[in-house]
Amino acid sequence: MAYQTGSATDLEDLISKLLTFATANGWTQDEFATADGDFALHKDDIYVSGRWDTVTPQHVSLHQALGFDGTGTLPGDHTDDSGHGYNDSSSHVDTNLDNERSVTYIGDGPFTTYHFFEDDDGTRSYLHVVVQSETDVYRHFGFGEVDKVGTWTGGEYCYGHYQDNGTSQQATAADTCMLFDGINSSNPDNIGKRNATIHVEGLNGQGGSDKWGIVFGSRTIDVSGDLDGNGNSLTRCLGGFRGGPVAFAWGGFSGSNLVGFVPMYPINVWHFEEANSRVRLLGSMPHVRGVNMRNFAPEQEVTIGGDTWVFFPSSRRTSDNVANRTYHQGIAYKKVTT
Repeated sequence: MAYQTGSATDLEDLISKLLTFATANGWTQDEFATADGDFALHKDDIYVSGRWDTVTPQHVSLHQALGFDGTGTLPGDHTDDSGHGYNDSSSHVDTNLDNERSVTYIGDGPFTTYHFFEDDDGTRSYLHVVVQSETDVYRHFGFGEVDKVGTWTGGEYCYGHYQDNGTSQQATAADTCMLFDGINSSNPDNIGKRNATIHVEGLNGQGGSDKWGIVFGSRTIDVSGDLDGNGNSLTRCLGGFRGGPVAFAWGGFSGSNLVGFVPMYPINVWHFEEANSRVRLLGSMPHVRGVNMRNFAPEQEVTIGGDTWVFFPSSRRTSDNVANRTYHQGIAYKKVTT
């Protein structure tokens, strides 16, 4: 149960500090090969690895599996890999990494601020990261286990932050991907394997060998060609950030410390059963909320009851016609320090 903020000189330094923070809080560092641009870590059944271009760092790819096969195995090839965050070329070159599940345009720093949020309450763990990639621009990524609704197998997740560095990439862009995204409607197989994944097994309508769900915002786009690392189908799951029934109803409400009213909404994930169009709530991201930033500054701490939350723009808090603008769309993370 920990929180850390600071600065980093470059991308390698940022990842090094993240791994140091993680291992100090019960995670295992499986790999940190700076010459190659590879890293891996795990806790319980949360297995994550990544890679970056060591020559011209722009993006960090993220890969989720159910095991670690050793340092001789590339990220994306570990046991029962989800298939997202994996480019067939296995390349560390930036032009390939931004077609994967990745943190796009995070750059090589220096990073004036980063924030690490970690918790383990004995039933689930998580590690969420926010980085100010350039002045007033933020990138989000992380992994953990959802707060489950009901009893089912799995719950481990991994998400990146895909956002093109152009003025067309606004708060509601359909090919942007953040957290458990509820707007993204890009075909994940044709456009790039950029979406969050969640470990799910034995859900209604799920194949007997299938182990992974893909989280995005469409109930209709064909995902039959989207496969995991073993060639098995990915189950359609619907996200709750930026879109979906909860964000649609509550995302527009702005709050203020002056009136003591700070509405936030949970980041849910649902399973969509294709055969009969049934939607079932699986759970939500622990200690993360969607929030309207109209009356709040980036990195502002807000106390609600006995809890402290840190507020961030989903990317850049502005309506100006500039890259990464996301208006008042925001994300709040709970600081857990005891």
